[in-house]
Amino acid sequence: MRHIQQIIEYFLRKKWLGILLITLLVSGVGVSTIYRGAFSQKQRTDLAVFFKAAEMVHEGRAEHIYGIETRRHWHYVYTPLLAILLAPAVGLPFVIPVTIHYVMSLAGLGIIFFLSRHFTSDKKNAVWQIVLSALLCIPVFLDTLTRGQLGILMLFFQAVIFFSYLKNHKILAGFLLALAVSLKTSPLAVLFVYFLFRKEWSLLLSAACGLVFFIFLYPSVIIGFEENWELLTIWHGLMKEGSSINAYKNYLWSELFTPFAADNQSFYAVLTRFCWRGESDFIANPSHGVRWISLSMGIISVLLLFIKHTRPAPKSGEDVSIEDKLVEFSLYPVAMLLFSPVTQIHHYVSLYFMFLAAFFLWNRKKTWLPLAGVFCSASLFLLALVIEPLAYLGFPMWGAFILWGILLFRPTPSAKSSGGA
Repeated sequence: MRHIQQIIEYFLRKKWLGILLITLLVSGVGVSTIYRGAFSQKQRTDLAVFFKAAEMVHEGRAEHIYGIETRRHWHYVYTPLLAILLAPAVGLPFVIPVTIHYVMSLAGLGIIFFLSRHFTSDKKNAVWQIVLSALLCIPVFLDTLTRGQLGILMLFFQAVIFFSYLKNHKILAGFLLALAVSLKTSPLAVLFVYFLFRKEWSLLLSAACGLVFFIFLYPSVIIGFEENWELLTIWHGLMKEGSSINAYKNYLWSELFTPFAADNQSFYAVLTRFCWRGESDFIANPSHGVRWISLSMGIISVLLLFIKHTRPAPKSGEDVSIEDKLVEFSLYPVAMLLFSPVTQIHHYVSLYFMFLAAFFLWNRKKTWLPLAGVFCSASLFLLALVIEPLAYLGFPMWGAFILWGILLFRPTPSAKSSGGA
C-alpha cells in the first residue's frame, strides 16, 4: 500500500501532470459519449428512451410512456416522474441533453469526491484513498457515464444523503432520499431500512412526505391523478414481473429481465445460470426454488445488518467512529444490488463507497482483510470485463459479495450512537 500511496501522491504533487491526465481522459470519454449518444445512428445512450418518454408527456400522451421504444428497441422502465421532469427539454437538439448529462455527471463525481473527505477523521490521508477508490471504480464509472445512465446521480444522492445525515440535517436527508428513490428505486430504497434501524423518525417522516409529493402529487398536477395512478400501476407491475417465474412472457425479457445475460449480476441471475443451461431450459422447466433462495438470502442479509447494528459496544460509552458509520451505510445499497432480480454491471457504482470505507477502515485500524476484499472485488470486475465467460459466471457479483461479507463481519463497536458527527 505504501508504494501505491507514493505513486498517487506523486501525481497529486505534480498538479500539472494530474490535470493533464484528467483532461485527456475526460475529453476522450466526452467525445466518445457525445458521438455515440447524439450522432451515431444506434444512439447508444439511455437518454434516448428517457426523452422518448418525455416527448409523450410533452405531447399530452403520457399514457404511452411504457409502450414506446427507441430505434434500439429499448423501453422506459422508470416512474413517470423522470419523464415529467425531462419534458420541458423536449425539442432541443439531442446533442444538448447528452452533453449536459455528461457534464453534470462529471460535476456530480467532483462533489462526491469532495464530500468523501468528510467521511473520515484523517483528512490528511483521505485524498489518496479517495483517488484509489475512484481508480478501482473506473470501469463502472465509465460504463454509466457513456451510456447516459443514472448511476452517477444515485451515487451523488448517496453521498449527499450521508453527508446531510452526519451534519444532523435529517429533514434534508429524508427529502433527498425520497427524490432519489422516486427517480430510480434501486439501490437507495433500502436506506429506508437503514434509517428505520437507527430510529430516525423525523428523517423517515420527511422521506415519506417527499415520496407522496414526488410520486403522487407533483405528477398528478402535470398529467392528472387518474393518468398518474394508472402509470404507477403499470410500473409496479413491470417491477414485480421482473422476479416472476413467468417473466419470459414479458416484452422486457430479452431487454432487461433475462437472468441469462452476462451483464445481469444479481445473485438471483447468477444462481439461475448455474441451475439451468439456458433460456429454453429455464422456460421448459420453471421452478420457484432459485427465487426463494434469492429472497431468503436477501432477508438474511437484512437480518444480519440489523444484528450487526444492535451489537453491544465492547466498552461502556464507546462511540462509533465516522469510518464505521460509513462502512455500515455503504453496505445497504450494495445489498440491494446483490439481491435484486436485475442488477447490471454498471449499477455497481455504489462499490465506490464500500471501497472507500474499507480504505478508511484500514487507515484507522490497520486491518488488512478489508484491503484484500477490495482488491479481490476490483480484480474480479476487471477480469469479467476482459473475459466475458467470467461475467457469465458472476465474477463481479461474487467479488462484491465477498467484500460485503468482509465489511459486514468486521469487528466494530455498536452502531447505536447518534448519526450526527
